[in-house]
Amino acid sequence: MTPLVSIVIPAFNRIGPLRLTLRTAARAAAALPAEIIVVDDGSSPPLRDLLASELAFPVVWLRQPNAGSMVARHTGLLAARGDYVLFLDSDDIIHPAKLVRQTDAMRAAGAEISYSDMAGYRLGAEGEPEFSPGATMAAAPNAVDFFLRVQPAPHNPIYRRDYLLRHLVSPLVPLRREYDPVGDVWIYFNLLLHPARVVKVHAPLTAIGLHDEGRYSGHWENLGYASLRLMEDFLAACPATPATVAVRAAVGECAFVSWRKLPRDFAPQFGARLLALWRRAPKGPVSRLGERNFVRLVALVGAENAARLLRRWRGHTYASCRTFDDAGYAAFVAKL
Repeated sequence: MTPLVSIVIPAFNRIGPLRLTLRTAARAAAALPAEIIVVDDGSSPPLRDLLASELAFPVVWLRQPNAGSMVARHTGLLAARGDYVLFLDSDDIIHPAKLVRQTDAMRAAGAEISYSDMAGYRLGAEGEPEFSPGATMAAAPNAVDFFLRVQPAPHNPIYRRDYLLRHLVSPLVPLRREYDPVGDVWIYFNLLLHPARVVKVHAPLTAIGLHDEGRYSGHWENLGYASLRLMEDFLAACPATPATVAVRAAVGECAFVSWRKLPRDFAPQFGARLLALWRRAPKGPVSRLGERNFVRLVALVGAENAARLLRRWRGHTYASCRTFDDAGYAAFVAKL
C-alpha cells in the first residue's frame, strides 16, 4: 500500500533516544498508511544491526557515509513515497494523533504545511509517553511569518512532499554542513520565496525528547552562528527584485531582533554582522522591530540608537547565559 505519510528520521550513533522516537512514530503511523525511514548517517556499528531485530514494526533503513543531518534528511526526502512528509530527529516524540490530525487539517484547507502546539510528557508504567499540554505556538497569518517568526521545532511541521521536492531539490541556499545545527531553518529559508498555505492544529502533538545525550541546542552560540550564516547566504542569493522586497525586509528584521536579544557584552563581531544584515535589507514597518515602548523610542532616536540604549540599560550579560568555557568562547570568536 502506498503510504500517506513518510516519517524521515536522520540518525547518527544515538540508540537510546532513537528507540523511543521509533516507538512513538510507529504508534502514530498505525492510525493511517505510513512509512518510517531511518537514514543512518554513517553510525558505527550500523543502526540497523543494533535495532532492527527488536522492532515490531517495519522500518525502511537507508545508510550513507557521514555527511550531516541535513544531507541525511535530503536522502530521506528523495526516498519518501508518501503524499506528506514529517522530519523527526532521533530524539523527538510525537503524539499518536499527530499524523491524522495534521493531515486531515491539511486536506481540509488545501494546505502545503501544518503544525501544532508543543506537548510535555512523562513515561508511564510501561515506558510509553503520557502527553500533557506544553507551549502554545503562535498562529502564523502567512507563510513568511511561519518560516521566520514562528519557526516551530523541526519535528513539528508536516509538509506536502511535492511542495518540498519542487523547492529543495535545487535550493536557493545549497546544503552546507555548517548549517546542521539549524537544519529546520535551512528548510524554512529555502521555502521563503515559494507561497504556501499554512494551517495550525490547536493541540499539543509534538514533544522534545528528554535525555542526557548531546544535542545541538546545548550551545545557543552555535545555533546563533549557523542562523547568522544562513541569513547572510540567503540575502546574498536572493534576487533583489520588487517581488522579494517583503521577504528580504523580514529577514533583516529577524537579524535586528536577534541583535537586540544578544548579551550586551557578547562577541561584538557577531552583533556587527547581524546589524549589517538589517542595514542591507529593505525596511518594513517599525512595529516589526519590537514592543510598543521600543517603537516610541525609535521615533525619537532611531532604531539602532534605541536598541543600543535598551541593551545598555536593560540588557543581560553573557555570564548569565554562556554555555562555552573560556577556550570554547575564544574558538567561537576566532571564527567570526
